[in-house]
Amino acid sequence: MGVFQDINIQTLFALNLALILQLIYVSQAVLADPYISRDNRHRLYVIVGIMSFLLIEPQIREQYGEILYRSNLFFWNTFFAAVSYSMRPLILYLFIRISGIDRGLKVMHVILVGNALMQLTAFFKPWVFYFPDGIHWRRGPLGFIPFVISLVMILWLVAGSIAKYKDRARNEYMMPVIISVLVSLSVYLDTELGFEPRVSFLTVAMIESIVFYYIWLHLQFVREHENALKAEQRIRIMMSQIQPHFLFNTLSTIQALTETDPEKASEVIEEFALYLRQNINSLEQEDMIPVRKEIEHTRIYSHIEEVRFPSIRIEYEIEDDDFMVPSLTVQPMVENAIRHGVRGKKHGWISVSTYREKDRHVIAIRDNGKGFDVERMMEDTKNGDHIGVKNVRDRIVDMAGGTFRIESVPGEGTSITISIPVQEKAEEA
Repeated sequence: MGVFQDINIQTLFALNLALILQLIYVSQAVLADPYISRDNRHRLYVIVGIMSFLLIEPQIREQYGEILYRSNLFFWNTFFAAVSYSMRPLILYLFIRISGIDRGLKVMHVILVGNALMQLTAFFKPWVFYFPDGIHWRRGPLGFIPFVISLVMILWLVAGSIAKYKDRARNEYMMPVIISVLVSLSVYLDTELGFEPRVSFLTVAMIESIVFYYIWLHLQFVREHENALKAEQRIRIMMSQIQPHFLFNTLSTIQALTETDPEKASEVIEEFALYLRQNINSLEQEDMIPVRKEIEHTRIYSHIEEVRFPSIRIEYEIEDDDFMVPSLTVQPMVENAIRHGVRGKKHGWISVSTYREKDRHVIAIRDNGKGFDVERMMEDTKNGDHIGVKNVRDRIVDMAGGTFRIESVPGEGTSITISIPVQEKAEEA
């Protein structure tokens, strides 16, 4: 244990332990991360493997090289140095691929292969580096080339990241930029300070970059996963609202009107086309929309239904129309009121009203339909039923920070109240 009493050995041991633990952490995190694609998972494993080699091998060679490689010190020292100089640009290349930057791949492949071949010339010519006594490394006249190649790869990473994420917030591409600056600074320190530590600044910078880069990538993958879920939810919402029976029945109504009232048929066709267009547009709508636009969409739908069911009366009392709501929130509730409430009644009515109540915007949808057991309906929602109601409720809560309340009395009717807090920006506008 006397060796470990040396403060330099203790520092080196602590540094190695910290770096190795970080590599182990990244390996385990990548293995358990459900958001990383298979290709990027493999690339990260390759990066961790290369960095483990670059961390451990030089220290073993420096400490025990004369014993392990005494049969041919020149060959083994040259071989491992060539491998190290070939692998560092490869790590940067893998970072570029993980970032999703696909432009110029053939050029990068040529650069990587050319760099590796150039390192191998050290076996024959002292152009890049050489070992004059078989032990001590010296830089050749072309020794700057590996650093230039690494600089090119770094600039490629920075430019590609900025181009890829230029439409997003600045912090979306700052991590690759920070990593590039960190690696560049470490190269400068290694070449200019004049001392040769067993663990180079570049090795430390590259391992830290792996950790930072993985965290950044994880956030990107989570964002992409969330966007995919939102897109899937929008599709489910649209499909849940455009019911096949509604399409077929509307077309049948139009067909009948063409014989009895062609002018009315033309009007319904125009409204039906507008209804479908607005529903399809909701697929691309991630943000909330003005409530007046949602009410307009609901009016178009309800007018078609009034043509199909003359016994239904749908009334609107819009007192407050200066606020935002998630798309497809009012119309699905009116559709439910028609389908499950008033459609079978001799004199069915539905009222849609909006008004301001202190610091809240309120949308009220009421009908005199069949009514139902609310507790049972909410229980069925947990089992996957009533997806339309669940989608509306979830989006009112998640997107608008509002509340969604249903009250119903069997045989008397149903009341739905949507409450959305007043936003300061809306007030200033």
